[in-house]
Amino acid sequence: MKTIGILGGMGPEATLLLYELIIKHTKGKTDQEHIPTLIYSNTNIPDRTAGILQKGEDPLPYLIETARILDQGGVDVIGMPCNTAHHYFTEIIKEVQSEFVNMVELTYEQILKGFLGKKIIIFATEGTIATGIYDFSNRNDHIQVVSPSPEDQQVLMKMIYQEIKSGKRPVDLDPYQALLYRMEEEGFEAVILGCTELSYLHSKFKFPNNIRFINPLDLLAEELVRRAKE
Repeated sequence: MKTIGILGGMGPEATLLLYELIIKHTKGKTDQEHIPTLIYSNTNIPDRTAGILQKGEDPLPYLIETARILDQGGVDVIGMPCNTAHHYFTEIIKEVQSEFVNMVELTYEQILKGFLGKKIIIFATEGTIATGIYDFSNRNDHIQVVSPSPEDQQVLMKMIYQEIKSGKRPVDLDPYQALLYRMEEEGFEAVILGCTELSYLHSKFKFPNNIRFINPLDLLAEELVRRAKE
């Protein structure tokens, strides 16, 4: 099998979750049936949202250097468990020889398969929203991904930064659960979990809603396993 590289650290729990999902999708019964994986959890990478909104240090040089270290370490295929960092995807892949899987593209393919014509909302950081990487309407007239209102976006940012990234436990789920109920009442049929911290949240808690969740991190893990086994 090929070796997977994880360009991680954004944040550490999301990095760990991607590896857990890789193990889950591999379904190995012995150590040898699992996929060799090199993880670089580079927590020195500056905040991507701050960089995109020009309030902080540019993370691109750190992302490129981290990818190069994985590349030089002998990995064959790389996954990056950070949605916002995919804003820099095109620049990063110019600097490495390894395959690099784009989970935004995997999300687009997933919507084509089962969510055309559905009312979809994106839950993500302000940086991801600002980049428009999940705005697929310019590719397909039957896809409309709506961004949250400024008030709802603040609920999400608090959940991502003050509840999950900060390591606060227990997490206060009530505002997030109320947001999900409100989205359901407004007719949304699917939510893109466009932040790996939210993927982490959904791996720990189940939410009693009829909304379907599109999880880019899970799609990434599944694709990394598929390519590693080719």
